[in-house]
Amino acid sequence: MKRIIQPRLRRRVLVTSVAIIVLITSALAGVINQLYSQSYMAAYSSELVAQMPMVVAQLNRAGLIKDVDKWIDSVDPSDTDYMSVVCDKTDHTIWLSEEAKEANIGNICSELPDSIPVPTLVETKEGENYIAYNMSQEREGGSVYQLVVLRSGDSYVSSLNQLHKRTTFYLGLFVLIAIAFLIAAFHWSFQPLRKMASQLDQMTDSKRDKLDDDFPMELQDVTLALNRLIEISNAQKGRYRHAMDDLAHSLKTRLAATNALLDDKDIPRFELNQRVMEQISQMDELVQYQLKRAMMGQQGLQKDKTELKPLTDSFSRLLSKVYNEKNVALRCFFNDKLTLPVNRSDLMELLGNLLENAYRFCITEVRVIVQEKPDRYIIIIEDDGPGVPEEMREAIFQRGVRADQLNPGQGIGLSVCHEIVMSYKGTIHVKTASIEGAAFVIELPKH
Repeated sequence: MKRIIQPRLRRRVLVTSVAIIVLITSALAGVINQLYSQSYMAAYSSELVAQMPMVVAQLNRAGLIKDVDKWIDSVDPSDTDYMSVVCDKTDHTIWLSEEAKEANIGNICSELPDSIPVPTLVETKEGENYIAYNMSQEREGGSVYQLVVLRSGDSYVSSLNQLHKRTTFYLGLFVLIAIAFLIAAFHWSFQPLRKMASQLDQMTDSKRDKLDDDFPMELQDVTLALNRLIEISNAQKGRYRHAMDDLAHSLKTRLAATNALLDDKDIPRFELNQRVMEQISQMDELVQYQLKRAMMGQQGLQKDKTELKPLTDSFSRLLSKVYNEKNVALRCFFNDKLTLPVNRSDLMELLGNLLENAYRFCITEVRVIVQEKPDRYIIIIEDDGPGVPEEMREAIFQRGVRADQLNPGQGIGLSVCHEIVMSYKGTIHVKTASIEGAAFVIELPKH
């Protein structure tokens, strides 16, 4: 998906930016050309005003103007590149100045526009360029003549062509520079996205745990959301992994008890079937419980009240078969009707791990004691075994840590107990029992 979407996004941003640059610069170039054209035309117009005495002298020499000031006579009309033409309504040339005749402009009136309010560039059929300006005004009644002043436009056209070339050159240079800066800015702007993609690839290869926190402000929400998603995903995978470990650990005791029941030839078949079905039912319940924990976590499980006596009796029958060579005595010191504010599956997992440890390490006796306080329950499970060394009493609740290195095991059971108790906002610790072994003390709040 990355290889398809990213190039399209980059191409879209790049093409759009280039189009904007070209559009703006083209419009700017057009405005500059228009302004320069007007500037050139204004320069020609200003020269025309300065040359008006020459035009008047030409008219006076032709006898078309009789009353003219004496200073006109002192002006040399040949010292100018302006030409005068008189046209009638039918666009016929009525009169040409000597300069116009020398220029051999022919019937120029037929090629002039109908209206020349401002100096206008006119190109004849022969390819000559002239700048024309109508000096006369139309009057009511009588014949109307147009006095048109002409000047060669070659210099103007040449200057305008040079202007167009320079404008095109600088426009192209500006566009190239702008595109270079745009590509550099584009490369720099997308650097955080490339960095994010690289870090995500590293996370896919298990080379890093999360994205960095130094991304630009615009990407902070994305990186935080991705890190949160990754954290949730890792937690989910961790829950599944732990749930599978816990399930294997829990089923191990039930399978051992089932094997012990099947090996016992003294149990009647009806009772054997009933007790095996009890173990299978508990295993099915454990599977459902661990899957639910894997999906929602410990906090997602329902909190309710569970009777303690039926569970202790069930574990007594189960563990007596597993450790039948010890002939262990389980003694309970609590009210037979006592209920604890714990989900049944949680309590079964909790008691199963603690009682299985007690049966494994005890000599002959295991005790379950419950003390009820105004705000909490104190549950004590103790045995008369060797106990837990003081330096290991905190570490044994960590996953994978075992106090007994001689017997096989994974160091999972006590860590599961710790997770369950913590999910109910309780505490668990180990101390020396009153019968000289280990005593696991659990404190659970009533509410």
